[in-house]
Amino acid sequence: MFTRVFTFLIFAALLLSTSPAFTQGKKDCSADCSCAISGLVVDASTQEPIPYATVQIKNSEKGIMTNEAGEFQIKGLCEKEYDISISHLGYKSFVHHHDIYHPDLIVKLATNDMILESIVIEGSTIETGLESMTESKLSGKELESIKTESLGDVLSNITGVSTLKTGQNVVKPMIHGLHGNRVLIINNGVRHEGQGWGQEHAPEIDAAMADNIALVKGAAAVKYGPDAMGGVIIINPPKMELSTGHLHGTAGVTAASNGRSVNADLLLQQGYKNFAWMGQVSGLYQGDLRAPDYMLTNTGAREFSYMLGTRYHYKQLDLTLLYSHVQQNLGILRGSVVGNLEDLDLALKADEPYFTRDFSYNINNPRQEVSHDLIRLKGHYNFKDHQLDFQYGFQANTRQEYDVRRGNNNDRPAIDLELFTHTLDLDWKHAPISDWSGTIGAQWLYQDNNNIPGTNTIPFVPNYNNSRFGFYITESRPVGNMELEVGVRYDYQSNSVAGRDADNDVYRQDLNYQSVTGLVGINTSLGKNSSFRSNFGTAWRPPNIAELYSYGKHEFTIDFGLWRHITNEFGTPESIQGVLDQDQRPVDNELGFKWVNTFNHTVKGRSLEVTAHVNYLKGYIYSKPAGIAATVRGPFPFYVYDQTDAIFFGLDASYILQHTSFWESRIQGTYLQARDVSHDDVFVGIPANKLGYKLSFMKQAFGLDEFSAALEANYTFRQYQAPRVITVADIDEANLNGENLFAEDNSNFDFLPAPDGYLLMNLNLQGTLNQFVFGVQFKNLLNASYRDYTNRLRYFADETGFNMVISARYKF
Repeated sequence: MFTRVFTFLIFAALLLSTSPAFTQGKKDCSADCSCAISGLVVDASTQEPIPYATVQIKNSEKGIMTNEAGEFQIKGLCEKEYDISISHLGYKSFVHHHDIYHPDLIVKLATNDMILESIVIEGSTIETGLESMTESKLSGKELESIKTESLGDVLSNITGVSTLKTGQNVVKPMIHGLHGNRVLIINNGVRHEGQGWGQEHAPEIDAAMADNIALVKGAAAVKYGPDAMGGVIIINPPKMELSTGHLHGTAGVTAASNGRSVNADLLLQQGYKNFAWMGQVSGLYQGDLRAPDYMLTNTGAREFSYMLGTRYHYKQLDLTLLYSHVQQNLGILRGSVVGNLEDLDLALKADEPYFTRDFSYNINNPRQEVSHDLIRLKGHYNFKDHQLDFQYGFQANTRQEYDVRRGNNNDRPAIDLELFTHTLDLDWKHAPISDWSGTIGAQWLYQDNNNIPGTNTIPFVPNYNNSRFGFYITESRPVGNMELEVGVRYDYQSNSVAGRDADNDVYRQDLNYQSVTGLVGINTSLGKNSSFRSNFGTAWRPPNIAELYSYGKHEFTIDFGLWRHITNEFGTPESIQGVLDQDQRPVDNELGFKWVNTFNHTVKGRSLEVTAHVNYLKGYIYSKPAGIAATVRGPFPFYVYDQTDAIFFGLDASYILQHTSFWESRIQGTYLQARDVSHDDVFVGIPANKLGYKLSFMKQAFGLDEFSAALEANYTFRQYQAPRVITVADIDEANLNGENLFAEDNSNFDFLPAPDGYLLMNLNLQGTLNQFVFGVQFKNLLNASYRDYTNRLRYFADETGFNMVISARYKF
């Protein structure tokens, strides 16, 4: 099957490439000096056009001034590549190496008193290349003020994004209620591959290293393959510009009162005619965090990251080589692990967590030590009328999880894993065929995941090898006043698994998966000031190894995968000694059908964006509480994986009102519902609805080149879709009386009710003086005590209290 499909797709691509309609491309403009460069020059801060800016071809007499709309076009060029200089009185001059293959040039000039540099955007700003996709982006000053936070917390500033937490240091992003392997992360152009199967596993990515972060809210499986069911997060490094000449960069330091942390980062860059390089380094040193009424013992963190990159450009060829390293040591609340069933019941009811101590920088068990290395080689070649992108990526991910154990085992990791991943991507942007333009691409992935001996435990997940191949086509064309997009993709994946069961006997299994996905979308204007995007896409995801095979203690819970437990006659899950297979318990692929519609209306001083989404998941795999399990280390809540059909739907909305040239208001809200449609039930851990308001002020004041202030009020509602509650005391009493709580009702439950809604206030102040920018942030300004429903440690402790963050940054 796979061979036939692969042969057919390759044959179709070759047929297209040799057909007359395909090969009748554009003529070579350099032959008759008909090449041209056009674009738009705007203010980097206000986005307003800059009229009468000078655009000059370096080392030539060709140049022009922008018109009143900030537009320019230079014709009659005899080469395809030039260094262009853009300047205007009161703005920083900028030199950019440009070629004719990027026709949509947008130049954002920074004023002389801004810390930001002028930048250029080449081509479409849509990261996916699909105009019907709904995207949001964090960049510039907005990202600078929050990039010292975790990736999940950074992304939560985007409407429709929430977080899944295990304490305060382990934070995962959620898009429209989905997380983990359903949210694909593209880091530095490569699919981020780590041990992301656990709810307690945050992506090993330092947001401080990012230049901009884009979020795709649609099902983008056609371009990116499996795991893009909820959306895609695209993290881009600083661009290595050619022809900059001088050494430049930024240096910053941030200190926070809560956790008494220090975070420092440095970026260096330099560009020549055909070569550029950059280097980055970032580090965090954090002690125990504090809730409003008590310390959160053992919540310290250490992070160290660096990145090195080079770029070589010659004529139509552009090559970049990049290496990055992230190292993390993350403490997990000590009070989440107790000794017996009575202590567990008391810990869930206690006013403060067990084992609470005075502040310390020490990180003890339980904790995580993780590292991630990435090497990426990317190339881009421009032909006469088509383009080829190629990329190879290698990733090495190691994860050690230390539990509270007895004797010498306390110094051994309970889980010790290493994962090596190779990826190869080819993307061909073909020449137009009639009115159709698009991309044909192929992707290959190979993974080798192994348990490192010495844990003195049965491996939580087995060893496995994973290979996958995918092939896709996306096409677009104008239809009247709208853009129509279609796409189709085929993927084939095979897994080879080897592990040990509860009796320490070896088991081996081979698994094969395949799927076809597609999309159709439109992007159209509704008059002068409005636009509408609609995208319907299918996506798929094979069950990950942990969902099938997980077995044993993991952090503060016991987990059983789909093939490691059975359900008895009363509907109660029970663990098994052996391992099931596909014949004994069939587990299907997850199939997603997501429809996203976005309406945007912008007039002077006002902007409204509303996104409605619905996502039907057939074969949705989820983890749910199932009871209390007694072990030699004490009693722990145990969770099991199950599979059902589910629907997620909701609304994201944001409204911006420019009161004056100094004052601005922003209102944003998120509404989300999720249902188990097979059993008419609700799920545990679905994020609650949110509503936020932000009032901003910015002008020259207090002798500063620029002063800005922002007051935020964000309200998170109580999760009214939470399932029923069965407490630890209820389970203990039923066990003593020989009762089965699930004999008549096997619906989902939680150990505690959903916490109350809460209001958080934040105040941000920032000033710019010459090349320095200073900031003070007051987070949780009212020192509110609250618990977040999607934090798995909400059973034991409150969230962090008041935090004052002071930062200083120098740009040179």
